[in-house]
Amino acid sequence: MKIRGEVEESSRSKTDPRADSGLPPDFSEWFRDHQPTVYRYVRFRIANREAAEDVTSQVFMKALKALDRYDPNRAAPRTWLLRIARNAVTDHLRSLKRRSSLHVSLDRVPDLVADVPSQEERVLREERIEALLNASRELKPADQEILSLRYGAGLGNREIAEALKISGNAVAVRLHRALARLKVVVEKQRRD
Repeated sequence: MKIRGEVEESSRSKTDPRADSGLPPDFSEWFRDHQPTVYRYVRFRIANREAAEDVTSQVFMKALKALDRYDPNRAAPRTWLLRIARNAVTDHLRSLKRRSSLHVSLDRVPDLVADVPSQEERVLREERIEALLNASRELKPADQEILSLRYGAGLGNREIAEALKISGNAVAVRLHRALARLKVVVEKQRRD
């Protein structure tokens, strides 16, 4: 991904006197540790792989520029980066909505359907993924958000609670309700 070289170069040139207060001595360490999680979260929300990579790059560039404002007492690094990612995804989706290009087609998600043993299984999996992605686009943003944090970024309920600043019980309830609404939308799409 193109961001790696930019982050490593920028992090070498940027010295932070607070490195002993929980900040990494070099930002590329944060990139290596947290880029996969941030990317999975972004990828779950954005249908196009290239766009997801671009948004992920933007997240780390914004984080690098705002590193002096990071407070380890207020949030863990991953939580802070995911907050930046949430805002970047929201901005990206707003721009897509203005251009009316939110519908997902399988040719835009080839990385989500790889590694399936047979052609028949692959076709079935592609259809299920396409249905889920399109159905999730019809959910409220709050439902999309919580499903993305859980199934995109792979966060547990406690981490989601920290990221959204809500209780663990509220996370469980919201996840349950979001999954129920997703199921209704998928079933409705099957009937249509």
